[in-house]
Amino acid sequence: MKQPLTVVLMRIFTYGFFRMHAGMLLFMFVTFISYCFFINTLGAIPQDWMAYFQQLITITLVSNPLIMCLFFIVCLIYNIKSWQYVSLQLSGTEQQFIYYSSTAMSRSKQFRSWFYIQLLINMPAFVYAVFALFIGLMWHHYVLPLVIFSYLLLLTIISALIYVQLANRFADMPHPTVIPGRWKKPLFTLFIYHIFDKRKLTYLISKAFIIMIISIGFVRMPNDLRTSAIAVLLIIMVHALLIYQEHHFEKDYLSFMRNFPYGITRIYFYSVLTHIILLLPEFTWLLTAFKPLAGIGLLLLGISIAQLLRSICYRNGSSMQVYLPAVFVLFLLLFWGIMYGYMLWLIPINFILSFFLFYRGYFRQD
Repeated sequence: MKQPLTVVLMRIFTYGFFRMHAGMLLFMFVTFISYCFFINTLGAIPQDWMAYFQQLITITLVSNPLIMCLFFIVCLIYNIKSWQYVSLQLSGTEQQFIYYSSTAMSRSKQFRSWFYIQLLINMPAFVYAVFALFIGLMWHHYVLPLVIFSYLLLLTIISALIYVQLANRFADMPHPTVIPGRWKKPLFTLFIYHIFDKRKLTYLISKAFIIMIISIGFVRMPNDLRTSAIAVLLIIMVHALLIYQEHHFEKDYLSFMRNFPYGITRIYFYSVLTHIILLLPEFTWLLTAFKPLAGIGLLLLGISIAQLLRSICYRNGSSMQVYLPAVFVLFLLLFWGIMYGYMLWLIPINFILSFFLFYRGYFRQD
Protein backbone atom coordinates (compact mmCIF):
# COMPACT_ATOMS: atom_id res chain seq x y z
CA MET A 1 0.00 0.00 0.00
CA LYS A 2 1.34 3.41 -0.93
CA GLN A 3 2.23 5.86 1.78
CA PRO A 4 0.05 9.00 1.95
CA LEU A 5 3.14 11.10 1.20
CA THR A 6 3.78 9.06 -1.95
CA VAL A 7 0.22 9.65 -3.19
CA VAL A 8 0.49 13.40 -2.60
CA LEU A 9 3.90 13.65 -4.27
CA MET A 10 2.71 11.59 -7.22
CA ARG A 11 -0.26 13.87 -7.87
CA ILE A 12 1.80 17.05 -7.53
CA PHE A 13 5.07 16.14 -9.26
CA THR A 14 4.59 13.10 -11.49
CA TYR A 15 1.35 14.13 -13.16
CA GLY A 16 2.48 17.75 -13.39
CA PHE A 17 5.83 16.80 -14.93
CA PHE A 18 4.24 14.74 -17.70
CA ARG A 19 1.69 17.44 -18.45
CA MET A 20 4.37 20.12 -18.73
CA HIS A 21 6.99 18.11 -20.62
CA ALA A 22 4.87 16.08 -23.03
CA GLY A 23 6.30 18.11 -25.92
CA MET A 24 9.88 17.55 -24.78
CA LEU A 25 9.29 13.79 -24.50
CA LEU A 26 7.98 13.69 -28.04
CA PHE A 27 10.90 15.79 -29.30
CA MET A 28 13.56 13.63 -27.61
CA PHE A 29 11.89 10.40 -28.77
CA VAL A 30 11.68 11.59 -32.39
CA THR A 31 15.27 12.89 -32.28
CA PHE A 32 16.70 9.62 -30.91
CA ILE A 33 14.68 7.41 -33.24
CA SER A 34 15.58 9.59 -36.23
CA TYR A 35 19.28 9.28 -35.41
CA CYS A 36 19.16 5.52 -34.97
CA PHE A 37 17.16 4.95 -38.14
CA PHE A 38 18.05 7.60 -40.69
CA ILE A 39 21.66 8.35 -39.71
CA ASN A 40 22.96 5.07 -38.36
CA THR A 41 21.34 3.02 -41.14
CA LEU A 42 21.34 5.82 -43.77
CA GLY A 43 17.72 4.91 -44.44
CA ALA A 44 18.84 1.82 -46.40
CA ILE A 45 16.32 -0.58 -44.89
CA PRO A 46 14.21 -2.51 -47.39
CA GLN A 47 10.49 -1.91 -47.29
CA ASP A 48 9.85 -5.52 -46.27
CA TRP A 49 11.78 -4.98 -43.03
CA MET A 50 9.72 -2.05 -41.76
CA ALA A 51 7.81 -4.39 -39.42
CA TYR A 52 11.09 -4.96 -37.58
CA PHE A 53 11.84 -1.24 -37.22
CA GLN A 54 11.57 -1.11 -33.43
CA GLN A 55 13.53 -4.33 -33.03
CA LEU A 56 16.36 -3.08 -35.24
CA ILE A 57 16.67 0.12 -33.23
CA THR A 58 16.72 -1.81 -29.98
CA ILE A 59 19.37 -4.22 -31.28
CA THR A 60 21.46 -1.21 -32.27
CA LEU A 61 21.03 0.19 -28.77
CA VAL A 62 22.14 -3.00 -27.01
CA SER A 63 25.02 -3.76 -29.38
CA ASN A 64 26.51 -0.35 -30.28
CA PRO A 65 28.31 1.48 -27.43
CA LEU A 66 28.11 4.77 -29.32
CA ILE A 67 24.31 4.64 -29.58
CA MET A 68 24.16 3.55 -25.94
CA CYS A 69 26.19 6.63 -24.94
CA LEU A 70 23.77 8.80 -26.88
CA PHE A 71 20.89 7.12 -25.05
CA PHE A 72 22.67 7.77 -21.73
CA ILE A 73 23.02 11.47 -22.57
CA VAL A 74 19.33 11.72 -23.47
CA CYS A 75 18.35 10.01 -20.19
CA LEU A 76 20.63 12.32 -18.22
CA ILE A 77 19.11 15.40 -19.86
CA TYR A 78 15.65 14.03 -19.11
CA ASN A 79 16.53 13.52 -15.43
CA ILE A 80 18.08 16.98 -15.18
CA LYS A 81 14.80 18.40 -16.46
CA SER A 82 12.95 16.46 -13.75
CA TRP A 83 15.32 17.82 -11.08
CA GLN A 84 14.70 21.32 -12.37
CA TYR A 85 10.93 20.82 -12.35
CA VAL A 86 10.77 19.35 -8.85
CA SER A 87 13.09 22.03 -7.49
CA LEU A 88 10.96 24.77 -9.04
CA GLN A 89 7.78 23.27 -7.65
CA LEU A 90 9.25 22.87 -4.18
CA SER A 91 10.25 26.54 -4.14
CA GLY A 92 6.64 27.63 -4.75
CA THR A 93 4.64 28.93 -1.82
CA GLU A 94 1.73 26.58 -2.57
CA GLN A 95 3.99 23.57 -1.89
CA GLN A 96 5.34 24.77 1.45
CA PHE A 97 3.32 22.15 3.31
CA ILE A 98 5.66 19.45 1.93
CA TYR A 99 8.53 20.85 3.99
CA TYR A 100 6.54 20.24 7.17
CA SER A 101 4.71 17.03 6.34
CA SER A 102 7.55 15.08 4.71
CA THR A 103 10.24 16.05 7.23
CA ALA A 104 8.12 14.55 10.00
CA MET A 105 9.03 11.16 8.52
CA SER A 106 12.38 9.42 8.65
CA ARG A 107 14.88 9.95 5.84
CA SER A 108 14.49 6.34 4.71
CA LYS A 109 10.72 6.71 4.28
CA GLN A 110 11.21 9.99 2.45
CA PHE A 111 13.71 8.30 0.17
CA ARG A 112 11.30 5.46 -0.65
CA SER A 113 8.54 7.92 -1.55
CA TRP A 114 10.78 10.08 -3.72
CA PHE A 115 12.33 6.97 -5.32
CA TYR A 116 8.86 5.82 -6.36
CA ILE A 117 8.08 9.28 -7.79
CA GLN A 118 11.27 9.35 -9.86
CA LEU A 119 10.67 5.76 -10.94
CA LEU A 120 7.33 6.85 -12.41
CA ILE A 121 8.97 9.85 -14.09
CA ASN A 122 11.63 7.56 -15.59
CA MET A 123 9.08 4.93 -16.56
CA PRO A 124 9.29 5.62 -20.34
CA ALA A 125 13.04 4.96 -20.25
CA PHE A 126 12.64 1.91 -17.99
CA VAL A 127 10.04 0.38 -20.29
CA TYR A 128 12.43 0.71 -23.20
CA ALA A 129 15.31 -0.61 -21.05
CA VAL A 130 13.31 -3.74 -20.14
CA PHE A 131 12.49 -4.26 -23.81
CA ALA A 132 16.17 -3.75 -24.67
CA LEU A 133 17.13 -6.30 -21.99
CA PHE A 134 14.72 -8.83 -23.47
CA ILE A 135 16.01 -8.25 -27.04
CA GLY A 136 19.61 -8.36 -25.80
CA LEU A 137 19.10 -11.75 -24.19
CA MET A 138 17.51 -13.05 -27.39
CA TRP A 139 20.47 -11.90 -29.51
CA HIS A 140 23.12 -12.79 -26.92
CA HIS A 141 24.06 -9.21 -26.01
CA TYR A 142 24.23 -9.44 -22.22
CA VAL A 143 26.47 -6.64 -20.99
CA LEU A 144 25.06 -3.47 -22.52
CA PRO A 145 21.39 -4.15 -21.60
CA LEU A 146 22.42 -4.68 -17.97
CA VAL A 147 24.52 -1.51 -18.09
CA ILE A 148 21.52 0.44 -19.43
CA PHE A 149 19.22 -0.89 -16.72
CA SER A 150 21.81 -0.23 -13.99
CA TYR A 151 22.40 3.28 -15.29
CA LEU A 152 18.69 4.15 -15.13
CA LEU A 153 18.47 2.68 -11.63
CA LEU A 154 21.46 4.78 -10.54
CA LEU A 155 19.88 7.93 -11.98
CA THR A 156 16.67 7.19 -10.10
CA ILE A 157 18.53 6.70 -6.80
CA ILE A 158 20.53 9.91 -7.28
CA SER A 159 17.32 11.80 -8.09
CA ALA A 160 15.62 10.51 -4.95
CA LEU A 161 18.60 11.57 -2.82
CA ILE A 162 18.50 15.05 -4.38
CA TYR A 163 14.78 15.39 -3.66
CA VAL A 164 15.21 14.28 -0.06
CA GLN A 165 17.89 16.93 0.38
CA LEU A 166 15.67 19.60 -1.16
CA ALA A 167 12.63 18.59 0.88
CA ASN A 168 14.58 18.90 4.11
CA ARG A 169 15.66 22.42 3.35
CA PHE A 170 13.43 25.46 3.58
CA ALA A 171 12.72 27.31 0.35
CA ASP A 172 15.51 29.69 -0.54
CA MET A 173 14.94 33.31 -1.32
CA PRO A 174 14.51 34.00 -5.05
CA HIS A 175 17.87 34.21 -6.75
CA PRO A 176 18.76 37.62 -8.09
CA THR A 177 19.07 37.96 -11.82
CA VAL A 178 22.52 37.40 -13.26
CA ILE A 179 22.06 40.10 -15.91
CA PRO A 180 23.22 43.55 -14.74
CA GLY A 181 20.42 46.06 -15.03
CA ARG A 182 22.61 48.98 -16.10
CA TRP A 183 23.88 47.43 -19.29
CA LYS A 184 22.47 48.82 -22.51
CA LYS A 185 20.40 46.12 -24.16
CA PRO A 186 19.52 46.56 -27.84
CA LEU A 187 16.21 45.11 -28.89
CA PHE A 188 17.71 42.14 -30.74
CA THR A 189 19.72 41.08 -27.65
CA LEU A 190 16.82 40.87 -25.19
CA PHE A 191 16.09 37.21 -25.86
CA ILE A 192 19.79 36.35 -25.57
CA TYR A 193 19.83 37.94 -22.11
CA HIS A 194 16.67 36.00 -21.29
CA ILE A 195 18.40 32.74 -22.27
CA PHE A 196 21.36 33.33 -19.97
CA ASP A 197 19.06 34.44 -17.18
CA LYS A 198 16.22 31.89 -17.38
CA ARG A 199 16.96 29.34 -20.09
CA LYS A 200 20.56 28.33 -19.45
CA LEU A 201 19.80 24.60 -19.25
CA THR A 202 17.94 24.54 -22.58
CA TYR A 203 20.79 26.45 -24.20
CA LEU A 204 23.45 24.08 -22.83
CA ILE A 205 21.46 21.01 -23.88
CA SER A 206 21.13 22.40 -27.40
CA LYS A 207 24.86 23.09 -27.63
CA ALA A 208 25.61 19.59 -26.31
CA PHE A 209 23.55 18.10 -29.14
CA ILE A 210 25.40 20.33 -31.61
CA ILE A 211 28.74 19.03 -30.36
CA MET A 212 27.49 15.45 -30.85
CA ILE A 213 26.29 16.22 -34.38
CA ILE A 214 29.62 17.76 -35.34
CA SER A 215 31.87 15.24 -33.58
CA ILE A 216 29.93 12.01 -34.14
CA GLY A 217 28.06 12.38 -37.39
CA PHE A 218 30.19 14.77 -39.40
CA VAL A 219 33.82 14.35 -38.34
CA ARG A 220 34.36 12.22 -41.42
CA MET A 221 32.30 14.56 -43.57
CA PRO A 222 32.82 13.82 -47.26
CA ASN A 223 33.54 16.56 -49.77
CA ASP A 224 29.86 16.95 -50.59
CA LEU A 225 28.00 20.20 -50.04
CA ARG A 226 24.74 18.32 -49.53
CA THR A 227 26.13 16.50 -46.48
CA SER A 228 27.32 19.80 -45.03
CA ALA A 229 23.90 21.33 -45.69
CA ILE A 230 22.22 18.42 -43.87
CA ALA A 231 24.53 19.12 -40.92
CA VAL A 232 23.40 22.77 -40.94
CA LEU A 233 19.77 21.66 -41.12
CA LEU A 234 20.22 19.39 -38.07
CA ILE A 235 22.00 22.18 -36.18
CA ILE A 236 19.11 24.60 -36.75
CA MET A 237 16.50 21.96 -35.90
CA VAL A 238 18.22 21.34 -32.56
CA HIS A 239 17.53 25.02 -31.80
CA ALA A 240 13.82 24.65 -32.67
CA LEU A 241 12.89 24.60 -28.97
CA LEU A 242 14.82 27.81 -28.28
CA ILE A 243 13.18 29.48 -31.27
CA TYR A 244 9.79 28.37 -29.94
CA GLN A 245 10.68 29.92 -26.58
CA GLU A 246 11.78 33.08 -28.39
CA HIS A 247 8.29 33.39 -29.83
CA HIS A 248 6.65 33.09 -26.43
CA PHE A 249 9.17 35.48 -24.90
CA GLU A 250 8.19 38.09 -27.48
CA LYS A 251 4.50 37.34 -27.01
CA ASP A 252 4.58 37.48 -23.20
CA TYR A 253 7.12 40.23 -22.53
CA LEU A 254 7.51 42.31 -25.71
CA SER A 255 3.93 42.64 -26.96
CA PHE A 256 4.16 46.40 -26.40
CA MET A 257 6.70 46.56 -29.25
CA ARG A 258 3.87 46.47 -31.77
CA ASN A 259 2.93 49.96 -30.61
CA PHE A 260 6.40 51.30 -31.40
CA PRO A 261 7.09 53.08 -34.71
CA TYR A 262 9.17 50.16 -35.99
CA GLY A 263 8.66 48.97 -39.55
CA ILE A 264 8.16 45.29 -40.28
CA THR A 265 11.47 45.14 -42.17
CA ARG A 266 13.33 46.51 -39.16
CA ILE A 267 11.75 43.97 -36.81
CA TYR A 268 12.59 41.17 -39.25
CA PHE A 269 16.20 42.36 -39.43
CA TYR A 270 16.36 42.42 -35.62
CA SER A 271 15.19 38.78 -35.65
CA VAL A 272 18.02 37.91 -38.05
CA LEU A 273 20.55 39.54 -35.69
CA THR A 274 19.10 37.61 -32.73
CA HIS A 275 19.59 34.30 -34.53
CA ILE A 276 23.10 35.21 -35.62
CA ILE A 277 24.05 35.83 -31.99
CA LEU A 278 22.23 32.68 -30.85
CA LEU A 279 24.07 30.56 -33.43
CA LEU A 280 27.38 32.42 -33.30
CA PRO A 281 29.50 29.36 -32.24
CA GLU A 282 28.03 27.24 -35.06
CA PHE A 283 28.42 29.97 -37.67
CA THR A 284 32.02 30.52 -36.58
CA TRP A 285 32.64 26.81 -37.13
CA LEU A 286 31.10 26.99 -40.61
CA LEU A 287 33.30 29.91 -41.66
CA THR A 288 36.47 28.27 -40.35
CA ALA A 289 35.85 24.64 -41.37
CA PHE A 290 34.84 25.27 -44.98
CA LYS A 291 36.05 27.29 -47.92
CA PRO A 292 34.86 30.94 -47.86
CA LEU A 293 32.13 30.62 -50.50
CA ALA A 294 30.86 27.30 -49.14
CA GLY A 295 30.95 28.60 -45.55
CA ILE A 296 29.00 31.75 -46.46
CA GLY A 297 26.46 29.69 -48.38
CA LEU A 298 25.95 27.31 -45.46
CA LEU A 299 25.71 30.26 -43.07
CA LEU A 300 22.99 31.88 -45.19
CA LEU A 301 21.18 28.55 -45.37
CA GLY A 302 21.25 28.27 -41.57
CA ILE A 303 19.93 31.81 -41.07
CA SER A 304 17.17 31.28 -43.63
CA ILE A 305 16.02 28.06 -41.91
CA ALA A 306 16.10 29.74 -38.50
CA GLN A 307 14.02 32.63 -39.86
CA LEU A 308 11.53 30.19 -41.37
CA LEU A 309 11.20 28.34 -38.06
CA ARG A 310 10.68 31.67 -36.32
CA SER A 311 8.02 32.78 -38.79
CA ILE A 312 5.96 29.59 -38.65
CA CYS A 313 5.57 30.23 -34.92
CA TYR A 314 3.09 32.97 -35.80
CA ARG A 315 0.81 30.34 -37.32
CA ASN A 316 1.79 27.13 -35.48
CA GLY A 317 3.41 28.34 -32.25
CA SER A 318 0.34 28.40 -30.04
CA SER A 319 1.35 25.10 -28.40
CA MET A 320 4.13 22.54 -28.64
CA GLN A 321 1.68 19.91 -29.92
CA VAL A 322 1.00 22.11 -32.96
CA TYR A 323 4.54 23.40 -33.40
CA LEU A 324 6.37 20.05 -33.42
CA PRO A 325 4.44 18.49 -36.36
CA ALA A 326 5.01 21.68 -38.36
CA VAL A 327 8.75 21.50 -37.59
CA PHE A 328 8.85 17.82 -38.58
CA VAL A 329 7.13 18.51 -41.92
CA LEU A 330 9.50 21.42 -42.56
CA PHE A 331 12.48 19.19 -41.77
CA LEU A 332 11.37 16.58 -44.29
CA LEU A 333 10.80 19.17 -47.03
CA LEU A 334 14.17 20.83 -46.48
CA PHE A 335 15.95 17.49 -46.16
CA TRP A 336 14.73 16.23 -49.50
CA GLY A 337 15.24 19.64 -51.10
CA ILE A 338 18.89 19.49 -50.05
CA MET A 339 19.27 15.87 -51.12
CA TYR A 340 18.02 16.73 -54.61
CA GLY A 341 20.61 19.50 -54.89
CA TYR A 342 18.42 22.57 -54.39
CA MET A 343 20.43 24.02 -51.49
CA LEU A 344 21.20 27.33 -53.21
CA TRP A 345 17.57 27.69 -54.28
CA LEU A 346 16.37 27.02 -50.73
CA ILE A 347 18.18 30.09 -49.37
CA PRO A 348 16.11 32.74 -51.21
CA ILE A 349 12.95 30.62 -50.98
CA ASN A 350 13.32 30.33 -47.20
CA PHE A 351 13.95 34.05 -46.78
CA ILE A 352 11.01 35.05 -48.98
CA LEU A 353 8.62 32.60 -47.35
CA SER A 354 9.76 33.51 -43.84
CA PHE A 355 9.33 37.25 -44.53
CA PHE A 356 5.88 36.62 -45.99
CA LEU A 357 4.77 34.63 -42.92
CA PHE A 358 6.40 37.21 -40.65
CA TYR A 359 4.60 40.04 -42.45
CA ARG A 360 1.24 38.27 -42.30
CA GLY A 361 1.52 37.13 -38.68
CA TYR A 362 3.44 39.73 -36.68
CA PHE A 363 0.68 42.31 -36.29
CA ARG A 364 -2.07 39.68 -36.12
CA GLN A 365 -0.94 38.00 -32.92
CA ASP A 366 -3.51 37.47 -30.20
